Amino acid sequence: MTSDIGPETGPVLELGPGTGPFTRALLSRGVREEDLTLIESDPDFAALLMRRFPAARIFEMDAVGLRHLSLFPRPVAGAAISGLPFRLISPHKTLAILEGVFANLRPGGALYQLTLGRRCPFDQSLLDRLDLEVTRVGHTFRNFPPATVYRVARIKTLGTYDWRFA
Repeated sequence: MTSDIGPETGPVLELGPGTGPFTRALLSRGVREEDLTLIESDPDFAALLMRRFPAARIFEMDAVGLRHLSLFPRPVAGAAISGLPFRLISPHKTLAILEGVFANLRPGGALYQLTLGRRCPFDQSLLDRLDLEVTRVGHTFRNFPPATVYRVARIKTLGTYDWRFA
C-alpha cells in the first residue's frame, strides 16, 4: 500500500486512517509526521490519532467534505492513501471524494486505494468523467477476502495540440 511513497513524495493525504496502521507504515518509509494530513470521521479514532501522531494535521470530518475544503493553499500533496469501502459508498459521494482528493494532489500525484477482492471499486464511467486511470499495483492473499491495491492518477494529456491528428 505504501511502497511507492517516501520522503520525496512530500505531503501525504490519508483518508480513513482508523487507528493508524498505514500512518505508521508511511512514517517507517521516511514520510515526516508533519507532512501527514489525516481525514477521519469517527471522533474516537480522531482523538486517538491526535495522541499517536501529534505533529500530523488531523481533520475530524467526512471525506465527502474535501470537495468544498482546500486543505492546502494550493495542490501540494504528492500522494493520497485510502482504505475507504468505496463499494459501499454511493456514486455521488464517491465522485465528491475523488474530486476533493485530486483537488489537493499536485500534478503527478496519485491515490492509492486498498480494496477487498480483486475488482476495482471505481466504475469506469466515473473514472472517465474525472479523466482518471487505474493501475493495479499490488495484492495480498493473506487477507480474507484477498486485498488489492490500485493506483488512481490523472490521465496524462498531450501538452500541445497537433492539428494533423484532429
